[in-house]
Amino acid sequence: MHHLVYSSQIVGALSESLLREMLQKFRHYNHQVGITGILLYCNGQVLQVLEGERTVVEQLYSRIEHDPRHGNVVKLADGPVSWREFPEWSMAFAVASPSAFSSLTGYCDPDNPWQPRNEAGQLIRELIREFIQQTRLTVR
Repeated sequence: MHHLVYSSQIVGALSESLLREMLQKFRHYNHQVGITGILLYCNGQVLQVLEGERTVVEQLYSRIEHDPRHGNVVKLADGPVSWREFPEWSMAFAVASPSAFSSLTGYCDPDNPWQPRNEAGQLIRELIREFIQQTRLTVR
């Protein structure tokens, strides 16, 4: 089992109806290839956790990196994991407040050489799970 956590900036305008349509397609694809995880969205910014077989996760991340709808894609964590943190969701989705979103992304510095990516990823996954429970964030 493998996980990858990234952040990105959505390029251009994204209406709620278009976002829902895209989520439906993404969930269908993720279900087919065995990917689980969560996508947090805030004012055009994305923080996503992808979980699954390594090659499948890496292929999906490569597609995201080259997708013109994503800008400033930053890998925050990447590595093996013992279990899925979000096994029940092919792609959970939640809209976070700006302060909550920045508190989550602030825990990870992709340029910090003192924190291995797999440890950062585990921290992010746990923080997101705790964040959802504490804020009673509506996850769809």
